[in-house]
Amino acid sequence: MPDQNSLIHKDISILFVEDESATREQVSRVLATWGYNLTVAENGKKGLDAYCEKRPDIILTDIMMPEMNGLEMAREIRAISTEAQIICMTAFSDTGYLIEAIDIGINQFILKPVEFSRLLAALDRCQEVIELKKRHRELEAENLRARKMEAIGILAGGMAHDFNNLLQVILGYVSLARMKAEPGSKTYELLGTVEKTSETARELGKRLLTFAKGGDFLMQTTDIKTLILTGVAAELGGSGIDYDFELQDNLPLLRIDVTQIGQVISQLSINAREAMPNGGSLRISAATISLTEKESLTIEPGEYLHMVFKDSGIGIPVENLPRIFDPYFTTKEMGCQKGMGLGLALSHSIIRHHHGQILAESKPGEGTTMHIYLPVPHAT
Repeated sequence: MPDQNSLIHKDISILFVEDESATREQVSRVLATWGYNLTVAENGKKGLDAYCEKRPDIILTDIMMPEMNGLEMAREIRAISTEAQIICMTAFSDTGYLIEAIDIGINQFILKPVEFSRLLAALDRCQEVIELKKRHRELEAENLRARKMEAIGILAGGMAHDFNNLLQVILGYVSLARMKAEPGSKTYELLGTVEKTSETARELGKRLLTFAKGGDFLMQTTDIKTLILTGVAAELGGSGIDYDFELQDNLPLLRIDVTQIGQVISQLSINAREAMPNGGSLRISAATISLTEKESLTIEPGEYLHMVFKDSGIGIPVENLPRIFDPYFTTKEMGCQKGMGLGLALSHSIIRHHHGQILAESKPGEGTTMHIYLPVPHAT
């Protein structure tokens, strides 16, 4: 049982505040067995200090304590955070505090002596609230990003259209000038450089159009396993990066735009390579999963292909992680071929137009993990 509960509760932190040593030791032991990340304090003042330092998800507190009682502490905590989940343990003789507790906004009450089945149920209810609020924040953030992307996309699409028209004229005149220049001359060489750079600029225009509209989709039923194997090998072969695959047998066929999803696979492989300039490892896995409404994702419940790109690179700073899918946000050096800043934004747009989702996890010095979810078509 401890191992199973550890998996369930390992990401939930609890501040337990209790002045009576025997109760404190017994409840602490049970909470630790259930797998919670636990901080213990022996009175309200120390509990408030611990909350300010660690900001736990749930506060479990006695009411009657020296120096600062549980309700005084809860009132201070509530002033700091309106979302803190607070459970008060109270004896029958403490009912005079109930009106004050309700005014503070105590979430739940547990009668003393504590029945552990009731305590676990109360903690589970708090965890459900925490997860629902987290999902709500993620949905709001994704909706905000989608609206921002749509607005930028409209602007980018118009700019790309005019840009490509002007570029076509430039390329036409450069081609004519090169035809009249003496082959092997300095002029012929310089015009060739202009032509090559203009072709790169035309590719940027195509990227802007893809970002703006999702591009021209050519949906076809595809063996994603082959696409993953060839796409990763093309970018990492001979790079000095160790890469291996953990692909589920009999992966389902997906209905996708092969070119665009291939572009996403290439981009994630390139990002991994650039995050490991001195070498490292990349593990690519893929398996089908069933997502329910309880999952903290912004896509519809159902069956999805879950692709994971996990590298051992330098990682992404915490302050940059929320912005990595924003257009033109980049930490790479600028230059002719660098700093275009559309790679992950374009990947986000492609996956979104496939009714999927792309997410990133990272810590500096601990590598980056990219998650892609693509819907599995229903059999007809």
